[in-house]
Amino acid sequence: MRSNKGSVIKKTDLPEKICAQCRRPFSWRKKWERCWQEVRFCSDRCKRDAKTKNQCAAASVEDEFI
Repeated sequence: MRSNKGSVIKKTDLPEKICAQCRRPFSWRKKWERCWQEVRFCSDRCKRDAKTKNQCAAASVEDEFI
């Protein structure tokens, strides 16, 4: 990642977020350069687990109304 002036930024100075699934911190990656604001999960596994968890919760809510 480069700063506005074009100088290289150290890895320790990269922005961090907390994963919405596992609650662990993760750092900025080059592949997320254009969509960093939308990144919520640290890995595909956390993204998949969160999706599965939401589907299970939705299924149990539907069962309550039947």
